[in-house]
Amino acid sequence: MNNKFIPFISVLMTISMIVFVTLQLYWIKELYSALNQDFSNKVYSSLESTSMKAQQLEVDKYLNQYYKNFAKNVVDSSNQPTQTYIQQNSEAGNKNTITFQKSIVENKNIPISQKGDSLTLTKLYTDEGILKIKKPQISSEPLTAQLSKDINNNTYALREFAKLSASSLPVEKRVDGKTLDSILNKELRLNGLNTKFGFAVLDKKNEVTKVVNGIFKSEKDKSEYTYPLFTDSKDRTLYTLALVFPDKKYSLAKTNLPMLLGTILSLLTILGIYIISINYMMKQKKIAEVKTDFINNMSHEFKTPLATISVATDSLANDKIATNPEKVKYYSALIKQENLRMKHQVENILNMSKLERNEVKLFLKETDVRALIKKITESFGLIVAQRKGTLTQEFNTEKYHFKIDEFHFSNALVNLLDNANKYSTEAPEITVKTRNEGNWYVIEIADKGMGMETDNKVRIFEKFFREETGNIHNVKGQGLGLSYVKKIIELHKGLIIVDSQKNVGSTFTIKLPMTPNHHKA
Repeated sequence: MNNKFIPFISVLMTISMIVFVTLQLYWIKELYSALNQDFSNKVYSSLESTSMKAQQLEVDKYLNQYYKNFAKNVVDSSNQPTQTYIQQNSEAGNKNTITFQKSIVENKNIPISQKGDSLTLTKLYTDEGILKIKKPQISSEPLTAQLSKDINNNTYALREFAKLSASSLPVEKRVDGKTLDSILNKELRLNGLNTKFGFAVLDKKNEVTKVVNGIFKSEKDKSEYTYPLFTDSKDRTLYTLALVFPDKKYSLAKTNLPMLLGTILSLLTILGIYIISINYMMKQKKIAEVKTDFINNMSHEFKTPLATISVATDSLANDKIATNPEKVKYYSALIKQENLRMKHQVENILNMSKLERNEVKLFLKETDVRALIKKITESFGLIVAQRKGTLTQEFNTEKYHFKIDEFHFSNALVNLLDNANKYSTEAPEITVKTRNEGNWYVIEIADKGMGMETDNKVRIFEKFFREETGNIHNVKGQGLGLSYVKKIIELHKGLIIVDSQKNVGSTFTIKLPMTPNHHKA
């Protein structure tokens, strides 16, 4: 994929993801609003039913006391006062149809206290009917005696209403907390609300009366639902029934848990896929950049020895040099040196390739590690000396015989020493120390070079990563050394730690485990 195309795709994906997440969050918000509204509707429906039932219970109490025969549904019309009715005649063929409707309203007030509180009873008698007469009748002609009797002999349907006007009675005498709690609990459950609730009756000033439960007292600061409980004769609110739900949010979430979980999981899944995709594309972009950088570096690493070999070969072809044994020896050694240098670069690449495929197997054998380190440092000291530097050795170990892979361990150590040499801007000052820490063999390689930024201390063990300034590398190399070192140390079940400060220097600490049964004092 084109490197310029990746940022474009990333921006489009990010915009799409932002829009998608925004819409999902908006949908969740709207869903919550809808659920909250449905909850409120159910609560108000329950409050309305509770208010009506509380009023009916109060009316029934006074009816049973003052007017026990109030519940008749049908009465005979012959015992009723003078009747009034609406009559309508219609003709169809040889039949006359008479439609009539009659109604009687009767009010009665029953006093229930000396302060003017009363119970108003209203009786509504209604009667309607249809009479069909075979013989034609003239619509303006008065009803016959028989027809009048038929109409009057119909029965009345009775509807009764009661209105209690009790402004002076305290609310605790009108309804008690247990009854109210029972009604509320039943009505809420009928509406599908099985959550904990608190209730209270409020007066005209919205102050809590004596009718209140403990939950409302502890949760009164939460939002509440209110509905008129008792009104006066002019329908003005005397007392208000209030409800609070301390576990409302939990109840909403629990009731709609499958839907909410599905929405949240799908959102998280898509977000995860987005993050993985963006991360993958960024890694691909980085790999492409690293590959280009690696090729450029390797081109330089091979170009320099090839150019040196070419010059040396041409020099050997010169007759004057060919007849000079010292010159021939010098140029032959130069060709061999540069050839070994190229071979070392190729081996590094092949070794890293094998490490990536987990094809490298260590050949562990009992080794005098101190002697091996001494041999490597003394040999590398010659290279440091060419730059007028120093390589100091401090061996403080008593236990130094244990199993390692000499070849790979040597390569790792040389890489660290080479790294210390390359990143020393002045004459290198390198120190190699060893010590024992329990069953660990510890090696420290310290320099006083350019050091590195804090952010790079973790990244230096990545493949192809190299400390650089801008786009120009301070030193040449393919950036495989430290990655190789880390993998070799890990294969030995060891640890490698770096401590570095910019313009102060770096210290690489290697800790290798020593098998207790194989070390010697």
